[in-house]
Amino acid sequence: MIEAAVLCMALNLYHEGAKNESIDGLFAIAQVTLNRAKRDPEKVCDVVFAPHQFAWTQKPPAIDKASIAWRNAQSVAKLAFYQKDFTGGADHYHAFYVAPYWKRDTRLEVAGLWGNHAFYRPRGKK
Repeated sequence: MIEAAVLCMALNLYHEGAKNESIDGLFAIAQVTLNRAKRDPEKVCDVVFAPHQFAWTQKPPAIDKASIAWRNAQSVAKLAFYQKDFTGGADHYHAFYVAPYWKRDTRLEVAGLWGNHAFYRPRGKK
């Protein structure tokens, strides 16, 4: 089952930013995915492919399997399952160049900025 979880995580990392994201940003995205899965590897694929969670899943684009981005996504995916959550429970994020409606939700607070993304967690959770 862990192999499937690693593949789903790698796909998510690749499509969510591996082409232009720093390694620390990729690890933070992985932590959000794990937090949404309640840190359970068996739930990672369900979280990644849940409706309206990650836009890329609606029509998955091709993967350049020879690219550095794909190799980075795979490496981070493998390691993320063994990493402590450094985001303090972040379960939302967005790229700096977008302003999603939920960003103004008073139940969320900024957990940190990693790579090209802002990360959010439920207010008061640390």
